[in-house]
Amino acid sequence: MSLSDLTRNAFQSGLSPTKWAGLCQMFLWRDSTTSQSAALAGSEAEISRSVLMLFEYYPGDTVLQAYLKEAIQNKLISLVTFVSTFLQAARSRALRDPATLYLVCRTIQEARLWSEAASSSAPLLSEDPNLALETVRDALELLRAAFDPMLPAQHFQRVVGSVGSLVLSLINPTPNVVNASGALALECIENIKDLLLHPYALEQNLKQSLENLAVSLSFFLDDHSSLTSRGSLSGARSSLGQADILGPGQDNDITTCSLLLSQMIMDRGGAYGSGHEAHVTALIVTAFRTNGLPLPKFLLQLLQAAIACLMQDLSLSTNKRQLSLWNAFVAGRLPRLLVSFEQALGMDGIPATDFRAALCEALNLICLGDPLSSPLVQYESMWSIMGSNHLENSDKTSPFTRVFTYQLYSFELVDQAFAAKIDPSLTDDTPSRLQAEAREAGVDFELYLSQKFSPDISAADTRTFLQRIYSDPISHTAFAEMIRKRFDVASSNSEIETLGHISRILSANEAALDLVSLHTGLSPLVSGALALVEGYDGEAVGDPQSSLGHLGDIVLFLQLTSARFKIPDTLQHKNGTLDMGYLRRTDGILSLPAMPEEEVGAFKTWFKALFDKNSEGIEDGIIRTTRPKTLLAISATIFMNAVRTSGDRKLDPDVLNNGISYFLGPLLGWTLPGIILALVRDIRASKFSSRLQHLNVLRILLLSPSLPRPVLSLCGPSVLRLLFEGQGITTTLDIAAFQSEVVKAIGASIPDLGSSQGPSPVHWGDQPRQAIQYAIASIQSDKGPPSLNVAACLIECSPTDFLRTFWVELNMSLKTGLASDAAKRFAIFVLATPRSNPRSPPLLPIFLHNIVPSLIDRFDHPKPGQPMAGDLELLVAVVASCMMSALQLERALQAASCEEAYPLGSSSSSMASGLASDLRHRQRSATAKFVAQRLTSSQTFVANFPVFKTEI
Repeated sequence: MSLSDLTRNAFQSGLSPTKWAGLCQMFLWRDSTTSQSAALAGSEAEISRSVLMLFEYYPGDTVLQAYLKEAIQNKLISLVTFVSTFLQAARSRALRDPATLYLVCRTIQEARLWSEAASSSAPLLSEDPNLALETVRDALELLRAAFDPMLPAQHFQRVVGSVGSLVLSLINPTPNVVNASGALALECIENIKDLLLHPYALEQNLKQSLENLAVSLSFFLDDHSSLTSRGSLSGARSSLGQADILGPGQDNDITTCSLLLSQMIMDRGGAYGSGHEAHVTALIVTAFRTNGLPLPKFLLQLLQAAIACLMQDLSLSTNKRQLSLWNAFVAGRLPRLLVSFEQALGMDGIPATDFRAALCEALNLICLGDPLSSPLVQYESMWSIMGSNHLENSDKTSPFTRVFTYQLYSFELVDQAFAAKIDPSLTDDTPSRLQAEAREAGVDFELYLSQKFSPDISAADTRTFLQRIYSDPISHTAFAEMIRKRFDVASSNSEIETLGHISRILSANEAALDLVSLHTGLSPLVSGALALVEGYDGEAVGDPQSSLGHLGDIVLFLQLTSARFKIPDTLQHKNGTLDMGYLRRTDGILSLPAMPEEEVGAFKTWFKALFDKNSEGIEDGIIRTTRPKTLLAISATIFMNAVRTSGDRKLDPDVLNNGISYFLGPLLGWTLPGIILALVRDIRASKFSSRLQHLNVLRILLLSPSLPRPVLSLCGPSVLRLLFEGQGITTTLDIAAFQSEVVKAIGASIPDLGSSQGPSPVHWGDQPRQAIQYAIASIQSDKGPPSLNVAACLIECSPTDFLRTFWVELNMSLKTGLASDAAKRFAIFVLATPRSNPRSPPLLPIFLHNIVPSLIDRFDHPKPGQPMAGDLELLVAVVASCMMSALQLERALQAASCEEAYPLGSSSSSMASGLASDLRHRQRSATAKFVAQRLTSSQTFVANFPVFKTEI
């Protein structure tokens, strides 16, 4: 049991604050060898959180307030720790209920009075300057959040007043910030500026204290310039001001290539992932042209970034028994992409001989340089220590250098003489054991692979062979091509059994699906399989039961693949436009009056066949006359009606279990994702009350050995979240044990979601900011390649909010030492890189037509003390570079596919026209004039966007 469990149970059982405090003391001091002071050390924040988290469900509860008072009075919690913990927790909207904020802030003020009566002072801030400033920052952010125009008038003054009083208590007198973090100081200053210019008036004494704190922090930053730059703040600003807005990248900067390679992996299987060769090649060409570096230096950066990503992946990997996806990408896919890159540059007039000479020049530095500084030697050494000693598979992978060199040689990117310099043992014989076996058998390698995936091969043997393929990067291209051809032929010829078999293999072995996604776009595979499902005719098949089972395997593959790789609902196929949105909406429960006529008839027929005590089973005629799409739509309704009827004791348990057995067989197992999600939703809606039958049925489904693996992958996370929410709720079913069983079934290792040890969880709204900060820190530290999942950030916040956060963090990073060129490259990646995720709208048009105008207004009417020249120069550089990158991307895509494409939302010329028009109409804006002047000062920019010459 944890303190959170103890507090929740005590509160729900109606224990008094005194008894609860006593139980906490017994819990902490249960070990007689531990002193009371030692037991309390580190537990104060946990006790605080155990009470605060209950306010989410019981906002403004006075009993919880009494718990807090009792803990503070009995010295279970210090005021310093409680204030810090509360303000961290208040970053979540769950604790921003007006009644809760008023109650907790008042409790702190009252507790301060008690403490002052008992001693000469009652500090609210830690003696550690960084911790103290973090608390102040959180308090300022809470005060900003308190100015919520949506609050009812009767709550507004109470909330703002109570939070404002707390902030005043923290900053008056002004806290000592000597040796504090410069980044924290800058965050506090920005928050104070926003508050002072807020439309709602602050109390005069609070306003004065905020101004005093801002002045103090400004003096602190001026006196400690080392905190705001590696040299000096003014030096950073001047370097920005003198920079060429379209200058070339730095020779030793792998930022662009690292971000690009990471995006290829994250977007794999999508339109701009590594599997779409034409689009990925266009991205590489765009990066090369935008960087402005000579070809040998760009190739060197690309290879250095790839190896840096390999090293980072190996160091972070928790499973050293398998080679990683990064290894599969760099060794198995990157050489082919280099060939495509060579061909694309050849269309620009760069001969293949020049490209290969440039590649050899880069490889010389990577592979044949000083062994102590060679990235490849370092990776091989790291792999031999951390990876190879853990591999149990007898078919061990060749050293990376040998495999990668052979790949370059086999794709004719290097000749045999140069390859022999890198790997003297290299010969014409392949280092691939699998290819060697195919030669010994005297068959083509692709045919050899195809034979290994015959329906006659057992699932265990297939899984073992897939593990061998995964460990053999040289075979990956042929494997992916074999899968692609099988899908294409089977879909075109309506070979349900063949497509169902290969779909079942890929769904049950997700690592194999990852390999396919690295080498081929998944949308054509998905659209072909979807077309087969849409055109399925039960009347035309010989054995309807087995055919429906094979079709179910295809449906599960479609659901799993579309979920994992964010495949859009609408797909293009040779037969027309297809929509697979219905595959994502399978958990709906409808009443009979709300059902279409076809579904009503199917519902009655299937319910009687499955859950009628006089049923003789499912006849072939029922299967033939029901469209799979209809069956998928009604399955959750059928199942949930049976469970509810059984819960009301109107359905015999044996009849229910017999009906459930059909859903755990191949005939209907593919309908389970929607059924399980419907069960989860019903249990959650009831808050576990009177839903024991649902929980038992859920347990039967999830722990059945016949449950299809894809169903666990699709529904497992939702079930685990439900069970976590149910911890501590009393039922005859042991929820904690059920959760452990589900985790074991999924085969995942998840952290204890209920643990309060370590740092408090990040609120969802802060995750994009932290992701941006982490990427910037990676760029600054040079300790690892940066990456940023922009698509994931855009799930947590709107594009406009994300861009505002990104701009703030990018500017703050300049003050803490980020080079202006690196900041510009990072911005190009975020703003001008297309993404496949349908939930990720193009960001560059939003930035140019929404964020830039608002920034110009801010520059025209600056806040006191706001630095201007450096930030404004960065804005100009980002705008110019992103526009040029967008133009280069359009040209590269047109060259690759011979058609116009605007993956960034609109054409670069259209975006340029809109920006030029906006700048021209701001005739009284000094900032707009400066931006226009700087953009038109670049001959390259004006030559590519002549609208800036004619319109401005």
